[in-house]
Amino acid sequence: MKKSIILIALSVALFGAPRVGDKAVEFTLASLYNQTHFVKSDSFQGRVILLNLWASWCSGCQEEMPLFVKLQKEYPKEKFEIVLSSIDNKIQGALDFLAEVDKEKSLTSLYDGDKKLPKAYRCPGMPSSFLIDKDGKIVEVYVGSLDEEAMKELKEKIKALLGV
Repeated sequence: MKKSIILIALSVALFGAPRVGDKAVEFTLASLYNQTHFVKSDSFQGRVILLNLWASWCSGCQEEMPLFVKLQKEYPKEKFEIVLSSIDNKIQGALDFLAEVDKEKSLTSLYDGDKKLPKAYRCPGMPSSFLIDKDGKIVEVYVGSLDEEAMKELKEKIKALLGV
């Protein structure tokens, strides 16, 4: 009975959520490092994007973030870009965490204090990541943190999308 309730709740949460093959959700969010600078989703057109919804208090987010930093360094941002969207209630938590993990600011970091993207994507858990192709279509959805093994698979998908 408990499993049925959980499955129903998950199904309801995912109903209407963007899925593989759908156009990615459009957004305009402030830069995490400069809240007077706003970034629009269409500024990433023509690039493969990994959009990651995260928070500094999320243990899975903390585990995968160093892997994202390492992954971004393998590709030029003109072709592949990791875009982080922090949903922290207090921006300082996100800033403090990234100061330790991404000292070179290699990841594009945005701030979504109103939690617009998790609502639009109907995220069932944190972290959630969306691999988006050059045309702005969702190629893959990842709910939960990505480990080393999942990163290997992700790299293969990125290479295929980039044609390398």
